[in-house]
Amino acid sequence: MAVLNALATPPRRIAGVNWRSVGIPIALIVGAVAVWAAITAVVGATTIPYPWSIIATMIDDWPLLWDNTTSTLYTAVCGLLAAVVVTTVLGAVSFALPFSRPVVVSLATVVHVIPIAAVAPIVVVAAEPEMARIIVAALLVYFPLLIGVLLGLNSVDTRAMDVITASGGGSWAQLRRVRFASALPHIIAGLQIGVPAAVVGAMLGEFFGSEEGLGAILLVAQQQFFVNRVWAIGLLAGLIATAGFGLVTLVARIAVPWAGEDVTVGTSVAGGAGHRLGPAKTVLAAVASFVLIIGFWYSLRYVFGFDSYFVRTPDEVIRFMISGDPNGVAAASSLTDRGGPTGFWGSFRTALGQTIVHAAVGFVCGIVVAVLAAIMAVAAPSVGRPFTAVATVVRSIPLLAMTPVIVLVFGRGLIAVTVIIVLITFFPTMVNVIAGLRGAPATTGDVIRASGGRNVDVARYTQLLYSVPSIIASVRIAVPAAISGAMLAEWLATGDGVGYMIALASVHGQYLQLWTVSALMVVLVLILYGLLGAISAVISRRIGIAD
Repeated sequence: MAVLNALATPPRRIAGVNWRSVGIPIALIVGAVAVWAAITAVVGATTIPYPWSIIATMIDDWPLLWDNTTSTLYTAVCGLLAAVVVTTVLGAVSFALPFSRPVVVSLATVVHVIPIAAVAPIVVVAAEPEMARIIVAALLVYFPLLIGVLLGLNSVDTRAMDVITASGGGSWAQLRRVRFASALPHIIAGLQIGVPAAVVGAMLGEFFGSEEGLGAILLVAQQQFFVNRVWAIGLLAGLIATAGFGLVTLVARIAVPWAGEDVTVGTSVAGGAGHRLGPAKTVLAAVASFVLIIGFWYSLRYVFGFDSYFVRTPDEVIRFMISGDPNGVAAASSLTDRGGPTGFWGSFRTALGQTIVHAAVGFVCGIVVAVLAAIMAVAAPSVGRPFTAVATVVRSIPLLAMTPVIVLVFGRGLIAVTVIIVLITFFPTMVNVIAGLRGAPATTGDVIRASGGRNVDVARYTQLLYSVPSIIASVRIAVPAAISGAMLAEWLATGDGVGYMIALASVHGQYLQLWTVSALMVVLVLILYGLLGAISAVISRRIGIAD
């Protein structure tokens, strides 16, 4: 009978090895290589090399790659650390002084929504080269990290806050004794998002005038049509980011072993509670945000010394909106040349409609795929870990290098734009949602498991509710990212939309039009961001996760 029982038991462990946890990742890797090889056979090795050809190139070019990796690593690490310091300070101030929070978020959103490909050349010209590259890397990291910090500082058990208040503690005491500890899992999730973003930012900064670094040699390889080297550099950047992601995860398990293992169920879902400002303070915060944004805008010319040819002031932009270019330079994009609406406003309305469609489709696809992937990663870790590693590698390859391949495979239409936007929005959304799913109290799934439920049932019926604040935070990150991604895709691939309008203005030196279009897009994103905040508050109250 014992022999029959042994034969009936699945041989999951042999000699202490969990073969399922080993076999599934290997099968996924083999499957990914097979799919890659099949795509190469269809598209052609001159565009997408076979995996083994890329590895051979990495081995042959290793001295070149290693010499330039150190420069990129230094820039990425400095940019990441700078973003961590700035976002931590801003997050602490915004919770100690609740009035400042909408101001902080508004300023951060304004800077984030401007396409980095448009900002990077100006930063490189204005700042010392090494510092410019660090600033560009930090700019790609700070926004998702800031949202993670704010979500984490808001993810507290209300009972612990009551104890501090009853003991006479104020906002600073709550921040020191409760909020910071509660924020660590979300800060770590922000760091996991920030690592590949820092690598991309470092390489993007190296595109503009640097003589060393992976970005610089990637640009040279593109210009000289060394396809295998381009892919080898991209794969190396992805592996570096994956190693950084793994390092952050390892440090998290050592430093924050309790994350996601809470065994108590509080009276509110973590992240649901927060400060509310009254109507008067809300108006004051909006006015303060507007004043600071306009002041910062003027400071670019009168404090930081940017050339007036490149940097236009708010009053010049307003006059352009009302009266057109005072120098008589045509403000219309090629949309006008194609027989479309004439004048700036007609061209902008047409372009904006195209960008909204692109961004909306990519945003929805990215969010849906990311949430499903997060559920899979939590419910089936043996599948989720290699999938997360692949996602990290893909996110770390600069889109400036991947866009020609995406266009070749998917064409220049909506599908290509959607793929690019999904690549931008998918990874940070997935990481944030995974953190939210794992942050649910462990006891919430016991009833489902006791009733015969599986891990996926626990994720769907209990953990998903606790991850709602993380999903809301991810949406707030994804909306500006989707619009920026749409403009980047239009700039590099489709030849339409607001992105292409900005590209034409930049090429033809129409900086007044460039700043006007950018300002209008910033206003649009701020409006959408505010609407999302109102919608998320309503949803949180309806499902009982907010006060």
